[in-house]
Amino acid sequence: MYLSKEQLERYQGCIRKTVEWAHSRYDKILAEPDLQGHYKAPAFWAAVGDAAMAGQCRQILTQRFLRPDGDFRMADDVKGFVQFSCTTRNQYIYPNGWVTVGMQKAGAYDVVLQAMKFILSFQDPTHGGFYYAFDPKTKQIDKRLMDSSSTSSAGMALLMTGRLAEARRAGDFVLRLLAIQPEPDKHFFSCMQPDGTLFTDVFSGENQWADDGRKQKCLSADADGLGELTWLVGKPTKFLTRLYTATGEAKYLEGAKKAFFFFHKLHKNAWINYASCKTMWAGAELYRLTGESVYAETATRLLDYYVKTQQPSGSWVHTLWYKSEEEQTFCWTADITFEYGAEFSDVVYDLCSR
Repeated sequence: MYLSKEQLERYQGCIRKTVEWAHSRYDKILAEPDLQGHYKAPAFWAAVGDAAMAGQCRQILTQRFLRPDGDFRMADDVKGFVQFSCTTRNQYIYPNGWVTVGMQKAGAYDVVLQAMKFILSFQDPTHGGFYYAFDPKTKQIDKRLMDSSSTSSAGMALLMTGRLAEARRAGDFVLRLLAIQPEPDKHFFSCMQPDGTLFTDVFSGENQWADDGRKQKCLSADADGLGELTWLVGKPTKFLTRLYTATGEAKYLEGAKKAFFFFHKLHKNAWINYASCKTMWAGAELYRLTGESVYAETATRLLDYYVKTQQPSGSWVHTLWYKSEEEQTFCWTADITFEYGAEFSDVVYDLCSR
């Protein structure tokens, strides 16, 4: 076991504190209208083993958000993510993958069956990637780009539901994306065009909130790591790691390592960036698979920072955009807190499994 007794107790205490936050805020969570405040909750409650709360999440998501087409939206023509709409304009089905994985873990197979039909409609038949956008008003998929986050979130749902053929195609898309980077030590461009080429026309601006800006579609090793959306490479790292676990195919492990080590090329402030949690999540599993200490050291270095910065209430402030919990919208508080609780549980498991 990689973790010391003291580390294990500290990490478990952090998770318990997160659970206490979620229970004590239940009325506020229930009243939150935006999908952003709910989509990671099923995975969280499944990870901490609370079947009753997972069942409550099922009711909320199916009665309030699930549409006849299998999508989860606030209304028939409104996705949600009102405070961060650039997410759905760049990676529309990213939350769908989270919901589906959590529902599968909780045994809500009927919900998963309906949700997977919508997710699968986004997979490009040629390249295996998943399209980045959807217009809930016209009900049309935008097929101009495929992206790493949509593909990886959908890929995790494919793995969870046993769809290995489609998951391999999604994994091969990510491998292709990694292989054709023109400056692999400097940039990670996260989007591919239908002709199989990278989308690199991203340098129109540095605004994190702009859906057409560089930060939404490309990681840069030259920029301050504190302001980068490091999940663009972190989620693919985790997906490829899980795909290797499921298939045993070495190419996916090698791709996961390649994506993992790009994180290490980023500016040092990436280590205190809350978006880096997905590299932590992947690193722990890579350690379980390989036994190589660099993966465990990365995972625990990030985890230690997140544990240290947990709020007294048990939540976190997403400092990419907010300075305090009072300033932060509640849907963002729920988003990051549910994610950390779910991922920390996986990280501790992986670090204790070798």
